[in-house]
Amino acid sequence: MDFGLKSFLTISDGRKEPAPQPLKQALKQLAKVNRNLSTKQRGSNNRRKARKNLARLHRTIANRRKDFHFKLARNLAHNYNAIAIEDLNLSGMKALWGRKVSDLGFGGFVSILEHQATKTGCSIVKIDRWFPSSKLCSSCGIINEQLSLRDREWACDCGLVHDRDLNAAINIQRAGASALGLGDVRPGSNPAIAV
Repeated sequence: MDFGLKSFLTISDGRKEPAPQPLKQALKQLAKVNRNLSTKQRGSNNRRKARKNLARLHRTIANRRKDFHFKLARNLAHNYNAIAIEDLNLSGMKALWGRKVSDLGFGGFVSILEHQATKTGCSIVKIDRWFPSSKLCSSCGIINEQLSLRDREWACDCGLVHDRDLNAAINIQRAGASALGLGDVRPGSNPAIAV
């Protein structure tokens, strides 16, 4: 699986899970509740009620995110015997993309996925964060050093046009199969795991 900002994750079989972003959906409502709180006099009952409303809204946003994570993790753990994911540098991602990374909650999802995997007997393999999953052609194995973060598709010298996320998911799948001793990292081999 390849985590992303456009879609929450891309699976090597071509399936993409959209990112719900509950905080982004509730930003207008959150601003309204914050403004309401700021107009209340300190120490008053109305301020206490407004503070509870704000806390309730934050709890609702967190619960929506957690619900999405649990449902997706349970689905993945039941459908696959082994799952390969990248070991993400979350603090670096937050520095680049800020609130969006926090809203997606990749770290929380990985924890929930690991918990669900232990319940079902599914294996989780973490691939090194420096593995060039997006830059490596899944067909011929050439690394595209000129690939930037803006490039969502790229054409390899072998003639294949890659969707960046799907290509990365396929390469993560192969690296995960190799780490489990089920297959080979080299392109062209038939990997033994589905994710």
